[in-house]
Amino acid sequence: MNDNSRTEHLAAVLGEHPAVAEVSVTADPEGPGVQARLVADPRAARVLHRSAALEAAGRLGPLTWHEPAGALRVAGLNRSETDFLHRELFTDNAYFRHGIALPPHAVVVDVGANIGMFTLRVARQSPGARIIAVEPVAELADAVALNAELHDMDATVLRCALGRAEGETAFTFYPHNSVMSGRFADPDEDLDVLKGYLLTGENAYQGTQLDRMAADRMTARPRRVPVTTLTTVVHTHHLDRIDLLKIDVEKAEADVLDGIDDTVWPRIDRIVMEVHDVEGRLADVVARLRARGFWTTTDQDPRLTRTPCHNVYARRPDTDTAPVPTPVSDDGPTLRRLEEELRRLTARRLPSATPPSRYTVVAALTGDHDPQPVARPTDTSPRVSVLARIWAQLFGPEAVRPDADFFDLGGDSLTAVRLMATLESELGEDALTPDLIFTDPTFGALAAAVAASGAPERTAHR
Repeated sequence: MNDNSRTEHLAAVLGEHPAVAEVSVTADPEGPGVQARLVADPRAARVLHRSAALEAAGRLGPLTWHEPAGALRVAGLNRSETDFLHRELFTDNAYFRHGIALPPHAVVVDVGANIGMFTLRVARQSPGARIIAVEPVAELADAVALNAELHDMDATVLRCALGRAEGETAFTFYPHNSVMSGRFADPDEDLDVLKGYLLTGENAYQGTQLDRMAADRMTARPRRVPVTTLTTVVHTHHLDRIDLLKIDVEKAEADVLDGIDDTVWPRIDRIVMEVHDVEGRLADVVARLRARGFWTTTDQDPRLTRTPCHNVYARRPDTDTAPVPTPVSDDGPTLRRLEEELRRLTARRLPSATPPSRYTVVAALTGDHDPQPVARPTDTSPRVSVLARIWAQLFGPEAVRPDADFFDLGGDSLTAVRLMATLESELGEDALTPDLIFTDPTFGALAAAVAASGAPERTAHR
């Protein structure tokens, strides 16, 4: 059987999967072997099909598709942050605790929406929910809107901050650590909070690499953003009730509460908010909520014990605390899950065939809709060999391939620190820009950066 017959046979087998509407198998321009380009079935793989259409229409922009834990597909800025938000909201269920539950068709205001992960969690928990997502950072608000369209959510995106009065305010955006962006950002203070978070992890590595990585992630961009009040939002959007008010605004939480007047407080049944306990703020917020008739509980994520961040849960005494079962999603597989299923299908139907090394979802097999391939190095220089050896020690030798993703392999911030420390001990401090691990985390991209860094005549040493 010649090469064309083999690829056609492989494509035919891949096309047997119900989530695959069309498929082509061709030589992989990024490395040895073949790649599979898939058109997802609009019914059996609804979100994959829709994400390819949105990307083909130019809607993705600077965002990228992320699939935290292979569980869902979302557009985001930084892979590590998306993983963090997914773990906090879906795995740890951080906001639906202590009697906080949602009724069907809930009305929710998500203040500090970031990329819309909490908005998605609400939509999954309460089918038919109406969500007002408030996010002042344009790039993040774009992600909320895109994710709402991707997952067919009833979400209105407000591109502003909430405060005690109408107006405009200075705002600090951390593009590599957007969850800490805010009106009252203090780069030195925020850097200490980030390092405190990183140092609570298992096998935390304290040293210059952690300092540099944390500093890179706290690069700040000043902005001016409009400010409105929750009272204005409620009246403008005709909200006769708020089943849940979520507030995560990085030290501006008291200002959000100040913007709620006496006509709105009775409409709010439940509140979950992050509070930065600075100068007694936690006790003050709890006292204010109790004075408004809420039962309150506080807790703190064990990973945030070195930080001032606490969660406050507040609810009216007569609210229903019975959790609503989460319906099974009909979104279809993520690309990561589909790849796993296609590899199993190939092994079963063509046990002697080598499966594709890479799978890409496209809107159509022909035309200008395909993502453009990015050249990856086949460099086997001593510098790249050092990276490959360290990578293999962390993730196993089978993970040393251009498309292997640092986070898909189980890497996190602490693993990144260990990678940097070992790499710099052998190649020097200029071997790799720390934040590249979070912005382009494939082995191929990191290998290209390592190959290009340092003096040309420099060689690695063991």
